[in-house]
Amino acid sequence: MWYHDNLIDTVKTFLPPTSEILFFDTPWKRPAVYFIDLDGDKLLELVAAYYWHGEIYIVILKYYNCTWHIIDTVKGKGYNITYFKACPITSKYKNNLIVGWQVGSIWSDLSVYELVYGKLKDLINGNKYFSKLEAADFQSTQGKNGTCELSLWIHDTGKAYRVEIYRWLDNNLQLALDVYPYYFEKVANYYKNVLKENDSTTYWYYLADAQIKTGKIEDACKSIDKALSFQYPYPSIEKLMELKKQICVHRQFPNKYGIDFSSIKYIPSETKKDIQLEKAIVKAFDLLADVGNIRYYYNKVDLNDDGNPEVFVYLVGPYVCGTGGCSGAIFKKENEEYSLISTFSLVNNPIIISNKKTKGYKDIIMYVAGGGIESFYADIKYDGTTYPSNPSVQPKVKQCTKLEGIAIIADDIGKNPGIELKNLYRF
Repeated sequence: MWYHDNLIDTVKTFLPPTSEILFFDTPWKRPAVYFIDLDGDKLLELVAAYYWHGEIYIVILKYYNCTWHIIDTVKGKGYNITYFKACPITSKYKNNLIVGWQVGSIWSDLSVYELVYGKLKDLINGNKYFSKLEAADFQSTQGKNGTCELSLWIHDTGKAYRVEIYRWLDNNLQLALDVYPYYFEKVANYYKNVLKENDSTTYWYYLADAQIKTGKIEDACKSIDKALSFQYPYPSIEKLMELKKQICVHRQFPNKYGIDFSSIKYIPSETKKDIQLEKAIVKAFDLLADVGNIRYYYNKVDLNDDGNPEVFVYLVGPYVCGTGGCSGAIFKKENEEYSLISTFSLVNNPIIISNKKTKGYKDIIMYVAGGGIESFYADIKYDGTTYPSNPSVQPKVKQCTKLEGIAIIADDIGKNPGIELKNLYRF
């Protein structure tokens, strides 16, 4: 069995005179030595980094014919190493060597090496700079796939970083957007902690960016407003206002029918894809693979004030829409699965969740129009088991009523495409 001392002694016998094996000080002191399979042949290679004449090198040793042999040596791109790890990047069946070459006080240059026919090949063309790096098989909307993604934290100013997440796809590093809704929860928490120490427009902006990527649009809008409240907003008033215009858009109810909507708070839909919710939607509406393009919008809202929010879903597409509106549903999440409470037809967004309750659940107000009927606002009340499915046959909201509550799915669906419900056959 090999131990670190054995490995270090073995490596030293192959190094030039006066060379020194590189040691890392954090998170604990350890040598830059790996004993790992890099070419997928089930035999471990010995990998080490060392200093020699002011330069850093990486050497690869392989054991065959009862002895160790040098199979390749590469010269580094920087004056130190800030990251040194082996994990599967290009394939789950073999490991790659990931190296951060230090080129500045807070800057490193990324290399991702693959061992090909006994030679180390750097898969990164040119330079890819970062300040901090994390490599792992991150959670995504499709689960984990057995290979590692790379999260690059790129320094901006102070404690602010721009974060990008990549995976190897089609012989190149590509943004792993399906990881963003999960990983950026971590980024958002980072900025929340930073803001406890320093109330800065820059950190509010980056918090908003993280909240957008996790689908928390309402929180992002609040963070943008915080960033705008400073004398010199970051990155600029114009960019923040444009961002707010893009994500905080909503449809407001017109002032007609003698109904007062002034106290209604408008909330855009979530943007985070939810696979379990999609399964529940497919089951509730008996959707098959040939139903055409369907998009969905949703918000979490606590209808009975039990602390466990229900989910209101709005579906758009030829199969689920008609002249009077589209389809909707309410689900309750229990034990990581969604159970159906109600389905609706003839739904038009936004949907008002009133503060008033009937039999323990909040009343729902929907705008009814089209299909040859006179438009009106329907007052939909819980009957103790479910909500009525057809708003067009429910009582009208009376004139001179002041509605109080929230309007969910307050999106301009002509501009916001929602979330595509595709590959329905997979459920």
